[in-house]
Amino acid sequence: MAVGDDFADETDRQRWPVIDEMTGEPVADPDGQVIAELEATDYLELQSSMTLEQRAAGERAWRFGHVIVDEAQDLTPMQWRMVSRRARGHSMTIVGDLAQRSAGRVDAWADLLPDELGDVARHDLQINYRSPEEIGLVANGVLAAISADLTAPRAIRASGHDVVAHLVDEGDVAGRAAELAAARATTDDAGRVAVLAVEGVGALTKAVHDAADEHALRRITVCTPVEAKGLEFDAVIVVGPAAIVEADPDLAMLYVAVTRSTDRLDFVHATPLPSVLADPTLEIVAR
Repeated sequence: MAVGDDFADETDRQRWPVIDEMTGEPVADPDGQVIAELEATDYLELQSSMTLEQRAAGERAWRFGHVIVDEAQDLTPMQWRMVSRRARGHSMTIVGDLAQRSAGRVDAWADLLPDELGDVARHDLQINYRSPEEIGLVANGVLAAISADLTAPRAIRASGHDVVAHLVDEGDVAGRAAELAAARATTDDAGRVAVLAVEGVGALTKAVHDAADEHALRRITVCTPVEAKGLEFDAVIVVGPAAIVEADPDLAMLYVAVTRSTDRLDFVHATPLPSVLADPTLEIVAR
């Protein structure tokens, strides 16, 4: 049988039905006809004419031998159902960080993963390969405020750069953040720089364009913590951390913001820092 062939009779449909592993029921197409599970050889015959993506998209019965799920903390119950139907035997590698969940707070993976997945082998990351220990001290304070049950990873290196909070007047926030971004983007070892904020992104973008030359601008990204999720930068300037906490009291977006950097982290603020950032190692600079 090849993809797209009709069944010879109804008996074939009953012989090779696709079973929904979440419900135990046969899967039907929009016309109510049961979809058949195709054999591996049926797909192999199409290798010369179709890509893996095309074959998977074009055949609703397609299942993968193993599925890798990244940013798993953000999947909804319906998305878990969809992924489970595509993973033969529920064979999956699930990667995520509950502290960075953007759709409400969840304290344990058991509260998030569907029961139908059964027992899972869990491995907590103990080592922080991205951020240096100076940033880790600040980030781990935020993590502890999110949940005492979450494991704080240990940084494997130090950068030699203290985390600095720049206290400025309200009207100077955008200008100071832009100055810092331009400075970070023009050093000898400059890499990618991010300016993260939940409000005034347009004003920040304009200020950065005014403060940085064309070469530096190619290295600077101005965006929200949500947009920066999953990314990393060599230097990060977090603007208005109190506003980030106000927008997300569960602290996930603040945690995302302070864990994006591989080297340097700065805060620029006109209002007091949130209490979760009251780390004794944090250097405060008033201007």
